[in-house]
This record gives sequence, structure tokens and C-alpha cells, in this order.
Amino acid sequence: MTRFLTFLFLVVVMSCSDKEEKEKIVVPKSELKFSYTIDTVRIDGGETKHYLGMNLTMADYSAQEGLLYNLEPETGRVEVIDVEKQKLVGLIQYDMRGPNSIKEYYPSGIKKTILGETFFRDFYVIHRMDSARKKIDTYKLDNKSLTGDRLPYETNIDGAGEIASDGTFYAGFYGNFKPKGEILGVAKVRFSDKSMKLIPIDFWDQLKEYTITVNYDIGRRSSSTEMKFLALNGPDFILSTSASNELWYYISEIDSVLHRSYHSLITSDKKSGEYRKEVTTHAAFEYWAQLKNQEVTFGPIVKDPDSQLFYRYSRELESSNSKDARFVYVLTVFNENLDQIHEEKLRNRVSILGKYFAGKTFVHKGMIYSYINLNDEMAFVRLKPDFSK
Repeated sequence: MTRFLTFLFLVVVMSCSDKEEKEKIVVPKSELKFSYTIDTVRIDGGETKHYLGMNLTMADYSAQEGLLYNLEPETGRVEVIDVEKQKLVGLIQYDMRGPNSIKEYYPSGIKKTILGETFFRDFYVIHRMDSARKKIDTYKLDNKSLTGDRLPYETNIDGAGEIASDGTFYAGFYGNFKPKGEILGVAKVRFSDKSMKLIPIDFWDQLKEYTITVNYDIGRRSSSTEMKFLALNGPDFILSTSASNELWYYISEIDSVLHRSYHSLITSDKKSGEYRKEVTTHAAFEYWAQLKNQEVTFGPIVKDPDSQLFYRYSRELESSNSKDARFVYVLTVFNENLDQIHEEKLRNRVSILGKYFAGKTFVHKGMIYSYINLNDEMAFVRLKPDFSK
């Protein structure tokens, strides 16, 4: 990793100023012989009915323990699921009121750290609990509560970001989240001194090109937007979107962002953008949104903590024949340096994105788990990759 950082330092710093992005086209090539097996597993809840809201995106997988922590936000109950045994092994009840409450607005996510602490996201607030469910601290994501960089006027930090596995920092998008606002980049909040660092990343104008908006009447609007994904990698983070085959990689050691565009031999590299952006009826909105949904769509990047590989699913309509409409599904593999080392057209359908809402995806013991709702039961599509040279 040190050699990689040295290389990036030479590429980024010698050719441009701090934080300036530099694009590099990466053409896929692979000398690997790749195969995989795929199956579906159900999670046994016993007498407990699993909380399946928000496609499990409020849940957290702890690679150190092999456990999935599933938060039910209305009650403060957390299901503890043994991924290997494929069953519920415990329930933890957190307080919703009082000094140890995890609720100020509405709990929206959980994070179990390698040190045994538990964090709860709560809109613009983060609660930190010890192993005995006692609140250690509360962090508010605003200028008044944090030191360091200042949020621009009428901007906020998105409370649905990510917390580092060692519990040292939080990273989330910042910007104006109103209907016509702009996302400006990523805010990194360090918990030890409650300081904030803003990392500007210019990607929002591109995403707006893929937004379809319906104006029903004055004050009523709906939009079909693209997803933006944020994945942590130690002290660094990776930003990607559902619209294009590229990423932005922030490297904390040199305080710079590397912009990479990739090329696929199987799917398109980005959506066409060739559809109406403003419509006035729901029928027209549904028509254009469906066409856009058939174009290439990229899922979030997930990391295997053991192999240091990164995986990403994508899909695109392969045949628009009404009698045989089908999608092609692709698994792309990146190495620890985020070089694209393989892409595989899958034989099976996998769970990646519905209408631009990604379900919980994680890697357990080298296998990629993707959540699906199977007859109102918790289940996962499980793909096991096999590499050989």
C-alpha cells in the first residue's frame, strides 16, 4: 500500500494542486481464471419477526464478529444475526428515552466498531454507546458543534454517511439537500476533537444530467435521481454513483482525490441521458423513469476485509424484446489499489438495485451477500468467487 501511495503522490501532486482531481482511463484486463457459485440463504428468526424496512440499509455487518446488527428504528431493538449459522442469536434493546437514548430525531443506522462500541446515526446527530449501552458522547453535525472547516451558508452534512470501523471518524456528503440544491463533496468529522474537514468533489453537475423531474403543480415535485455511494477504506473513502463506471478515491495521507474512469467490455460505461428531464404528468414521468431504469446501473462498491479486494455489481437491459426482455448482470473485481482486474457476466440474476435503491450488501468469509426479501423473510443471494491464475 505504501508503494501505491507513493505512486499516487507522484501522479497527483506533481501534475496538479492539492485536492485537484486527475482522471485516468483504466481498460480492463485479466489474467485470472475466474469461476463462482451462487445460492440463496434464508435467515432463521425463530419466533422473532425480522425488521425488513429500508432493505436493511440501517443494519451493520461486523467482519470481526461475523455478525449482522439489524436496527429497528421505531423501537430501538437490534437483532443480532450470526451470518455463518444463518440465524438470529440475540436481541438488544436500546433506550429511546432518557440519558442513554439513541433517539433525538429518528434513528437511521447502526455501527458496531472493532473496539466494542456502538454508534447510532440519528439524522444530524450521532450517539456513541459503550458495550454496556451507556451513552459516551453525542456529536452534532453542524458548525456550532464542530471546529475546523466551516460549512457554507445553507448547507448541511448528510446524516446517512459512514462511520469508521475503529470508531475514529464519520464521513458523509455535505451540500444543500433541497430539491434544487447541490452536493459539494464529503465532510469528514473526527470524533476525538470534534473537528470537521471538508473535501470538495465536483460530481453533482454530472448526476443532475440523469435526473427526471415531474412538476404536478406549484410546490409539488417528484424526481427520479441517481444513487451516490460512499465506502470507507481505512482512513480513506471511495465515492461512486449508479450512473457511471467511475469513482473518486480520497487518500487522506496526501489529502488528494484521484478520479478514475473505467471501461467495461460487457456493459455501457454510463447512462445515455437521452430522455426528457422535465415532465408535467405522472404517466410521462413513469415512462421516462422506466426507460432510464433499463439503462446501465452500477451498484455500490463493497470491500472484502480479508482479501482486500473490492466488488461491484452492475446491470443493463440486454434485450428489449417485450416477449424476452432480460437484463445482463455483471460482477466487477478491483484489487487493493482499485485497479479493475476482472469483470464477469453472471449466469444468474443478482440483487443489486431496484428503482435505484440498493439493499444491504457485504462480504463474509470471501462470499458476497446481497439482501433480498423472500416472502417477507430475510434472505441473501450469496455469491462465492473463485480465483486462479
